[in-house]
Amino acid sequence: MHENLHLNKVSARWVPRMLTTDMKRRRVQVSQELLAEYLANPESFLRHLVTQDETWVYHFDPETKTQSMQWKHKDSPAPKKFKVAASSGKVMASVFCDAEGIIMMIDYL
Repeated sequence: MHENLHLNKVSARWVPRMLTTDMKRRRVQVSQELLAEYLANPESFLRHLVTQDETWVYHFDPETKTQSMQWKHKDSPAPKKFKVAASSGKVMASVFCDAEGIIMMIDYL
C-alpha cells in the first residue's frame, strides 16, 4: 500500500462531540444576540460578561506525548510505553472570570 499507492496509515482526528443541527443553530442564535448587545453598548458589554472554563487538575504531572518521544533507528523495534495509573487521582476545577479577572474557582471531587 505504501510503496505502490503511496498511502500512509493515520489516526482519525479527535473532536469533542458531534453537534446536531439544532445545537449549531442555537450557537449561531446566541452569537448573534451577543453581537447585538455588544454593538448596542460596547463599553459596558465586557464589564457584564462572565465566562467559565473547566479542566482536570491531576495530583501528579503526566508525561506529555512530546516528552516521551525517542529517536529510533528504522531497523530497531518501536519503544513501548505502559499506561501509568494515577494513584493520587484528579479533580475537576471550574473557573469563572469577568473583565476584572477571576471571580470564583470551584474544585469538584
